[in-house]
Amino acid sequence: VFGPLRASGDEAYAVTQLLGGSALYGSEASLDAFRRLAPEYRVLHLSTHGKADDRAGDYAFLALGVPGDTSTFDKLYARDLYGIGLNADLVVLSACETATGKLRRGEGIVSLARAFSFAGAKSLVTSLWKVNDSATKNLLVDFYRHLHEGRSKDAALRQAKLDFLKNNRDVDANLLHPFFWAGFVAVGDMQPLK
Repeated sequence: VFGPLRASGDEAYAVTQLLGGSALYGSEASLDAFRRLAPEYRVLHLSTHGKADDRAGDYAFLALGVPGDTSTFDKLYARDLYGIGLNADLVVLSACETATGKLRRGEGIVSLARAFSFAGAKSLVTSLWKVNDSATKNLLVDFYRHLHEGRSKDAALRQAKLDFLKNNRDVDANLLHPFFWAGFVAVGDMQPLK
């Protein structure tokens, strides 16, 4: 059972303020809305729960809302992404375990990140382990701020990590542990957003 993501809404709001676009929250961010809207956007930011499946990577999933019901969620499985055509220059998977999955000989790691790439995402920012909600929000908002300044995707993520360390140096020494800032990696086309 997943707990609330208290920083997720603030994260989505900050991203839309920096890049424009629109955000869906809670039960509005449904599986149907994703299938309908995702192919239309160049940047997709998914701030939700994620779960890898190391037995059968195609069953890794992101939790999405159920219209009219805030107590349950639908699952967007990695296998469901293979039939969706994305036109995204960047997909940010602000969720746990989105780059981890089942290693299949001859295919590589079967994960949510791989499925989004297969669906057409030109680049991704994806997580290697279970990440902290609040730290993720701070890291990714800075990532988008640096993207907005015109930096390449990898340079923006690197600078966001350095900012995180600098901003937390005198706040809480525990936040300097790589668990809080090193879990996200960028893959694919690293050119700046146009």
